[in-house]
Amino acid sequence: MSLPRIPGVNSESAATELLRTPERLAGNAQSATHRLVAGLDGDPETDDWGLPPTPERPHPVVLVHGTLGDRESVWRKLAPALRTAGHRIFRLNYGELPTLPRLYGLGDMRKSSQELADFVDRVLVDTKASKVDLVGHSQGGMLPHYYLKYLGGAGKVRRVVGIAPSNHGVEVAGLTKLVRQVPGVQAVVEDKVLFRISPAFTQLLHDSEFVGELVAPGDTVDGVDYTVIWSTRDELVQPPEAQQLKPARPEHPVTNTCLQLLAPQNRTTHLAMPYDPIVVRETLKALAD
Repeated sequence: MSLPRIPGVNSESAATELLRTPERLAGNAQSATHRLVAGLDGDPETDDWGLPPTPERPHPVVLVHGTLGDRESVWRKLAPALRTAGHRIFRLNYGELPTLPRLYGLGDMRKSSQELADFVDRVLVDTKASKVDLVGHSQGGMLPHYYLKYLGGAGKVRRVVGIAPSNHGVEVAGLTKLVRQVPGVQAVVEDKVLFRISPAFTQLLHDSEFVGELVAPGDTVDGVDYTVIWSTRDELVQPPEAQQLKPARPEHPVTNTCLQLLAPQNRTTHLAMPYDPIVVRETLKALAD
């Protein structure tokens, strides 16, 4: 007799959920290590302000972290890989609440999208590039869609790469897991409090007004290429398949890449996705041409 399914987690039964606990713990530990190292770094890596893009890589890359992420720790693997490949990179923090300093991705997502829009404008002025590429993790893979549809971003963006993006929202259980898994957050604020004070926590829910507004015109817009890299082991965005995008028009280029189709034994979970070598490789590939 099988045990009952647990809502909001990536498993068919409680037994499967228990078996997947070690991979979640490993993913959380990997994310925590990068967060700790970034916090201890007295000389954090700077972005490429003042450096024009090369003819081979004419589009600067803007990196957008997710809920409770930050510009330093999330991109510790991808940023140097992008630089090695010749890309100019720029990273922002967004969505900081005055009551919770240095915790990002919690503010109103429309305002966060405007922060992204302002940052892209700054990058375009600095680099004199015609367009940027956007790479985002989790909420950072979702915000670009609002920017493209409602804030004039479609003419300024060439490509969007979403790494474990919450494109169609998440469940309460997923956000609760996130708070409990990101190191140090519960020492500052509990998950129940965040649902009361963080606009993003309610806007991220799949049945929220924000998500409804976001998906109403369809997933994609004219003139932008889309790539989604997702994992069947994602425990925060449920079901994991909901991360995929569907072209709003047949001519819109969309690539949905499932990590386990490339590496069937891969067990990468949500928080560990930006550090996975296959995810890094596929992101570089998506930006290459």
